[in-house]
Amino acid sequence: MMKITLTMKPTARSFIPIEAESIVPKNFLSGTDLLVWRGNRELRLDEVFLVAVEGSADRAEDVEVVLSGDTFRLKRVGEYMEAGKVTVLGGIGMHCGNFMTGGTIEVHGDADGWLGREMGGGTIICRGNAADYCASGYRGGRKGMTGGTVEVFGNVGDYLAEQIAGGTVIVHGDAGDMAGAEMHGGMLVIHGNCRRPAANMKAGSCYVYGTAQGMLPTFKKVGAVQHEGRTLIHFTGDIANRGKGNLFVKDYVYLD
Repeated sequence: MMKITLTMKPTARSFIPIEAESIVPKNFLSGTDLLVWRGNRELRLDEVFLVAVEGSADRAEDVEVVLSGDTFRLKRVGEYMEAGKVTVLGGIGMHCGNFMTGGTIEVHGDADGWLGREMGGGTIICRGNAADYCASGYRGGRKGMTGGTVEVFGNVGDYLAEQIAGGTVIVHGDAGDMAGAEMHGGMLVIHGNCRRPAANMKAGSCYVYGTAQGMLPTFKKVGAVQHEGRTLIHFTGDIANRGKGNLFVKDYVYLD
């Protein structure tokens, strides 16, 4: 087992984000001679971090990368990640886990926008809150998340799981506006409240254990069902798009 601990060095230019797509477990199998970008400057990893390595590994599955310090400035950590683990002791910047297909990313703080964007596999756990477009598709694309699991223990912003086509997204807090918009597969579970869920959905299942504010009128009410000890109201739709998705809510309030 190999453990790489990267502790961010203090800097006067702390407001400048760092593009860190090189930080994926498999890259450390060849050493720590990696590069990141701060603004328009390409920097060695040891110019930005204090680097400590324990143990060794022959495969990415046995590599863990631990990030600490002012990590909310780091963008694109875990991009295209295939195996291993990334542990973030604080928060993390935008686009964490882009396109990942395997392994685990665990964020102990908050996550900025686009967490798990278009991921196809693996697991992302966020212990804090996540910003807009969590587990969603990118602008101009037709599919968001296609596989894997994203679990957020706090609240999530707008457009959660937009265009989701597969996998599972679980939010233990509230979600913002348009959660599950354009769903065409997968499963979305929101333990709290949200607004206008599953708009224009074609397929998949969306569960709202709280109140669906601004419920769209283009869903057909089926009746009450039991789900994991809860009584939920079952809707199908979005019939405005000839959708055959399933939306389950504990309570709802229609748009004004």
